[in-house]
Amino acid sequence: MKPTVINRNEHVVSRKQMSPEVLKVLYRLHRTGHLAYLCGGGVRDLLLGRKIDDFDVATDAEPRSLKKVFGNCRLIGRRFRIAHIMFKGGKIIEVSTFRKKGEEEEATDDGNSLLIKRDNTFGSPAEDAFRRDFTINGLYYNVADFSIIDYVDGRGDLDARLIRCIGDPNIRFQEDPIRILRGIRLAATLAFQVEESTWAAMKRQCHHIMKCPASRIREEIMKTLRRKGSRKGFELLAGGGILEHLLPRLDEFRLTCLKNEPTSADPLLSHLGVIDDLRSKGSEFTDSLLLATLTASPVLSSFETLPPDSDVARWLQQYLEENFKPLAIPRVVRTHVHFLHLALRHMLAEKRRKRRRSLRRSPLFADALKLLEIHCLVTKKHWSALHRWQRSPINRQHRRRKTKGLPPMRDASK
Repeated sequence: MKPTVINRNEHVVSRKQMSPEVLKVLYRLHRTGHLAYLCGGGVRDLLLGRKIDDFDVATDAEPRSLKKVFGNCRLIGRRFRIAHIMFKGGKIIEVSTFRKKGEEEEATDDGNSLLIKRDNTFGSPAEDAFRRDFTINGLYYNVADFSIIDYVDGRGDLDARLIRCIGDPNIRFQEDPIRILRGIRLAATLAFQVEESTWAAMKRQCHHIMKCPASRIREEIMKTLRRKGSRKGFELLAGGGILEHLLPRLDEFRLTCLKNEPTSADPLLSHLGVIDDLRSKGSEFTDSLLLATLTASPVLSSFETLPPDSDVARWLQQYLEENFKPLAIPRVVRTHVHFLHLALRHMLAEKRRKRRRSLRRSPLFADALKLLEIHCLVTKKHWSALHRWQRSPINRQHRRRKTKGLPPMRDASK
């Protein structure tokens, strides 16, 4: 298939936007007689004028040849060998050989078909482009003449700000259901729309997502939370019926709230909207704080309805384990989320002054304070509690400590 070639004077991509390391890789491949293309999201983001740090390269050089071309090369992977070109300072450029679409498993009566079984066959640039997920990720930058090579009309969809699947979206999403989450994340982060047939297929095939490893699901969800547009991302997940598969208890809570109060705002989206606003002003968020914010509304609501003699810490532990089970959230992160919810409850109740001193000294106090701020911005209440805790001195030594692997609060272990 003949591609559309966008000449240097017809696009905005410049080598000045690329790292010295990726240019060294591209030039060496070109000098040794190989095709050398910048590929994937890097080309997309450069065309959109976005600053990027990670660059991927595609070439016709096979892995063994790459080992000969680059002395600083390490091959990784079993199903398909990828070369990591290592540079000083830990910088790595990932280089992959053009490959064609992988073989598929045979269809079964229950519809569990098409999950990619083998994906390790070398191919041409065109075949490599057509095996990618979305058109905007199927563009190449050719270092030989500085042109953009487009087999899939990715440039047109970039201009139209559309997320469109390459090929039949129903088949592509069955091959790898994680593409559904990736497409939604791209739409949210880039503020793009999902093309109509792609969106219909996302809704139709989303039940296949839970067949994927929990680690892959978790990574896509966390990427959506970590980047701008998290509110839109979860709005798409909810609107497409995808959230009910990923986080069923959370989705059930928000639907109950909307049913009981049709004129009220979606509690989940309200919290994520505040996250987006604060992020745009320079705030940074740990994964624990993001997950605590995601579950803040149902947890606080449940706190209010628990019997007075309830073991709140135990109930919360069980709730988080059950709620986050589909994502396989690591135990240490769940422990931090557990801490933040109990801290928020205490900060709002303000009962024991001794407990206040303990909370101030915690390395997680800054996150707890930020969670209280988010709660106030969403509910428009409890400002006095926020101001009181903002005046509390934070132990600087504890604030500098890393939070990874910290033990839970004392009453979190009950």
